[in-house]
Amino acid sequence: MEFVNPKLVINGISTEMDERILRRHFNAYGEIKHVVVYFSKAIAFITFVDPSKAQIALQQQQHINLGRKVEVRPAKPKVEIGKRKIFVGGLPRSITNEELKGYFEKFGSIVDAVVIHDKETKRSRGFGFVTYEAEESANLVLRTNFHLLNNKRVEVKKVSPRQEMVPS
Repeated sequence: MEFVNPKLVINGISTEMDERILRRHFNAYGEIKHVVVYFSKAIAFITFVDPSKAQIALQQQQHINLGRKVEVRPAKPKVEIGKRKIFVGGLPRSITNEELKGYFEKFGSIVDAVVIHDKETKRSRGFGFVTYEAEESANLVLRTNFHLLNNKRVEVKKVSPRQEMVPS
């Protein structure tokens, strides 16, 4: 059976388009489970109880809400990466993404390896993340709490997923 995504992304919302107004518009397609609005990003997420109703809403040529055209598209389904992603702390300030990946790929095939940098100064913040293709590879790394990377002891931990932030 093919997965049908019950969640839609609504782009181009205005500050007047609150949860109530979006519910009223999209309820015409079916019962809505959740509406989450991020005004700062001019985006909203709408989840239908019945995934087929989201498909019906997508088939509509255009959506106009409060006289404004909004873009409606399917949301990307969440991929559970928490069990495949590790946090690496205490990184040397000079380490590159390639060096981080180079060290950790000996434990398994890597999807992504990134050193986190300060947005303003562009300097390394001293930590990063490595995401593996397989959970077993992450577990292999986590058997040892500390690793020696570029002659510096770094700590590895399992990443815990962030709580979904819902505006109050």
